[in-house]
Amino acid sequence: MNPAAAIVVLCLMLFGPLLIHQIESNIEVYILGIGIVATLMAGGFERGVVAHALEEPILISVAVVAAGVAFSYLREYLDGIFAAYRRRIRRSVLVGVSIFVLAMLSSVITAIVAALVLVEIVGLLHLEGQPRVRVTVAGCFAVGMGAAMTPLGEPLATLAASALKLPFLGLFDLLAPWVIPGALAASILAAIFARGDYGDYIEGREATDVRESPKAALMQGVRIYGFVAGLVLVSYAYAPLATKIVARLGNDALFWANTVSAALDNATLVALEVHKMTHARAREAILALLISGGMLIPGNIPNIISASRLKIGSVAWARVGIPIGLAGLGIYFALLKIIA
Repeated sequence: MNPAAAIVVLCLMLFGPLLIHQIESNIEVYILGIGIVATLMAGGFERGVVAHALEEPILISVAVVAAGVAFSYLREYLDGIFAAYRRRIRRSVLVGVSIFVLAMLSSVITAIVAALVLVEIVGLLHLEGQPRVRVTVAGCFAVGMGAAMTPLGEPLATLAASALKLPFLGLFDLLAPWVIPGALAASILAAIFARGDYGDYIEGREATDVRESPKAALMQGVRIYGFVAGLVLVSYAYAPLATKIVARLGNDALFWANTVSAALDNATLVALEVHKMTHARAREAILALLISGGMLIPGNIPNIISASRLKIGSVAWARVGIPIGLAGLGIYFALLKIIA
């Protein structure tokens, strides 16, 4: 794909859902279509690319369907447990603690499972309106960072550990001093967003329930399958261009260039970038990818799952995610430069 075409495709991905409501309502189909167009512009479909695009979404789609059905039957039991907590603990404290614990576990239980649990927590704590969106976005930042500490957590971590030839706890040694404070900060931010009484935002109307019928869960799994497949196609279309650009960029330029992971699959980007890198340069690149991945819905698996299950639109997500992401990038960039 030539640079001009790459810029056009990226703009369509970024601004289409933000500017046109019909696209936002059908973002999964739109991203799949963009992926097909980008692949054709990059030279057409190769067998390996098609196979990967068909295989990559299977795990997340099956997990979403299974969890949707399971949680629909367990919801009353879980609500009873959380009802006891709601009587004893302030909502802000319960939200902050729950999200931080979930973020720390996400590197073991995977980001997919952590995102599904996050959706249930948001529903069980009676979060509605703007607090619902803000807590979800902050929670996805926390989960996305926490999941990077072991190769089990998410595809980005698996590929980074392989490319850097790290042992199982190598990513923990490389990233934990940086991502744990970030996950904690995101959890505290979620707690601030959740301040108030449990009934403040549902008075006079029924709270939105994330419970689904098995049929609805199946349809949601199909939509997420198409969404992830589209992201895989877009990322592979960009691969040759990204490889050339990365080789020419210094550490600082690469850090900020990685903000494109807000719209592209950060797992593919890390696979392209970190081969033959020093650990210090790889750390900076990975941190930029993790933070940027929370800014828009396509940036990370937890975002995709949470936005789909809770029906959060692209514009609503961007209004919260972009300021948080830019602030996080600025803070981390300054700290990295000071320490260096």
